[in-house]
Amino acid sequence: MKNLTTLIIASTLLVGTCVPVLAQVNTNTTIQSGRVNTNDSSQQGRDNDNASHQTGQDNANRSRQSGDINTNQTGQFGGGRNYNESEQKENDRFKKR
Repeated sequence: MKNLTTLIIASTLLVGTCVPVLAQVNTNTTIQSGRVNTNDSSQQGRDNDNASHQTGQDNANRSRQSGDINTNQTGQFGGGRNYNESEQKENDRFKKR
């Protein structure tokens, strides 16, 4: 009986942790402070959000997003080079028919 109770509790926790994945909401928040900062992200879901804050001599942010709502916010501060590339496309897979 104790093993069955443990199995039920573990199953409930596993399902609870999978809910954000099933909801198709992807969030990426990155804060980088260093000499060279690189953030590469790829998100495929209904709602995709990428936010990055980079402080350094070389800052690079590359974001690929495919979904109904795609947002990318980038703040790059420092001396040398700042590079931001964002590719966003609407994904027909999530549209209601």
